[in-house]
Amino acid sequence: MPPRPSPAWTAILLTGGTGSRLGGADKSTVDLGGSTPLEMVLTSLPADIAVIIVGPTTPTSRPVAFCREDPPGSGPAAAIAAAMPLVSTTAVGVIAVDMPWAAPVLGSAVSALGTHPDADVLLPLDADGRRQLLCSAWRTAALRESVAAAGDLLGRPVHHLLAGLDVCELDLPRTHTEHLSDIDTPEDLERERQRFADRRLAARANGEKAPD
Repeated sequence: MPPRPSPAWTAILLTGGTGSRLGGADKSTVDLGGSTPLEMVLTSLPADIAVIIVGPTTPTSRPVAFCREDPPGSGPAAAIAAAMPLVSTTAVGVIAVDMPWAAPVLGSAVSALGTHPDADVLLPLDADGRRQLLCSAWRTAALRESVAAAGDLLGRPVHHLLAGLDVCELDLPRTHTEHLSDIDTPEDLERERQRFADRRLAARANGEKAPD
């Protein structure tokens, strides 16, 4: 059977974390040396998809819709649920703003839904084999049913939404797993600033457009 075409999809971008291990800093707007995690994710997502930001309203470089979980800070599962009334596509890609390089991996995961017709959700695996629920692709109908069945999601982790779903794990080449690094601590932030600077230097040396 030939693979089904990649579904139309909406990105749900979670930006409302507390940044407690980063001294309370807003992860979406920390300076990476010329850009922010929020803008890096937004510019790396396909230009023709809808983006829903679950978090505080802030200026963006592309059109987006904003919403908030109730109460704010209720956790990522509640944040995903808050975005679902705004979704009109057959698939959803969930991504956390503290993974500024992960948008290409998310796009690959959504595309892989076309070759895994029985899967309700595709979870990329990082270099250590850990599921990345905050860079994951879901069929909208399955996610709606899961949210409805879950009840109160206050403080619940995302894996609470996997109950009863057909979960498929997505192995990635090493070059892709490197995109899954996140920013939780000051040390992580310095690492990503250096990485951003290195990418800009490499792009300029090759006559390419530097990352924004």
